[in-house]
Amino acid sequence: MVKSIKKVIFYLCIFSSFFTCAQKSKERTLPKNDAIKKITIYQEPKNRNDTLKPYLFVPSLSGKNDTIKNKAYYTYIRTSNVQTEFYIEDVPPVINSFWGEITKKDGFGFNGAVPLNSCILKSGKYKVIGRVYPRYGETGLDFHSYLQMEGYYQEATDWDHPYPMFDIEMPTETRGTHIGNYTRLYQGYPYFELQTEIEVEVPYELEGWSNSANLKEQEEESLKKELQERYNQIRILLAKKDTASLRQLVQEREDLLGTVYYLPEQEKEKRLQEFLDLVANDEFDIAPYPSEAQILFFAHGKMVTMVDPINREGVIRLVNKKDPKDIISLEFRFHRKKLGEKLSVI
Repeated sequence: MVKSIKKVIFYLCIFSSFFTCAQKSKERTLPKNDAIKKITIYQEPKNRNDTLKPYLFVPSLSGKNDTIKNKAYYTYIRTSNVQTEFYIEDVPPVINSFWGEITKKDGFGFNGAVPLNSCILKSGKYKVIGRVYPRYGETGLDFHSYLQMEGYYQEATDWDHPYPMFDIEMPTETRGTHIGNYTRLYQGYPYFELQTEIEVEVPYELEGWSNSANLKEQEEESLKKELQERYNQIRILLAKKDTASLRQLVQEREDLLGTVYYLPEQEKEKRLQEFLDLVANDEFDIAPYPSEAQILFFAHGKMVTMVDPINREGVIRLVNKKDPKDIISLEFRFHRKKLGEKLSVI
């Protein structure tokens, strides 16, 4: 079986105004009569009975260092045989979920560090939540389903001296009456949740989405229509390779990311150029929309995005003309700064 090559870009690299190269390249053609046929809103699990109440851990902070100014926070995640969601105070990091057909194979897992600062607007306490669901195509967690999260912080430029914050994992107790009848306590569950709380200290304080309107209060069909229009507008800009307008579109978000990740100007420019090279690349066309899309709310309703419900990748995709398996998904998150204003990228 040939495995698809998929890349997810979260526009982290859009920062400056280097756009002359893109405007010289040939305009792309949008797919004709292209529209998302069905848009639904993701519903979180409702069956949170006593058995499924989240496991809450109180972190023990060892090796605390208050002399560090530019703290970079991250969580090292280990998973096995699950689909995964990860949130900091209901806001997903850039790397948030491991979802869809990629998890179908028995033994699938992810081990890696996930940066958290994109979710942190100011110093204070933040809830850390990890949720796992059965592998794609399965209805319940199995014996080998697993999630572990280790929290650390460090000086932003020093990867050699991390300071631990917490270490939590799914419980491993078993039950049964005889050999061969042992099961994990959560085996067969439709999901499982771990959560803890961390206290962070950062040298910045940003508004971001903190005072934005609650989009869950907007009439459902109106929100669906508005989101579809915003995505259509972005695809037109991508077709024209209008990187000047794209830069303006995402400027608020990129200013925020530049601050929370303590990025120097040289690094911002480098990442921007990489993104613009992608946008200007004539080898990529705009792929048709998926037939269905799903709306995800973040930040307690103050942020929204639209994804393919199967793999949770962005609904805007670029496909390589020479290799159709080479697909780049672009994810955009929106908020409404004030009632009456249009949705803007955050």
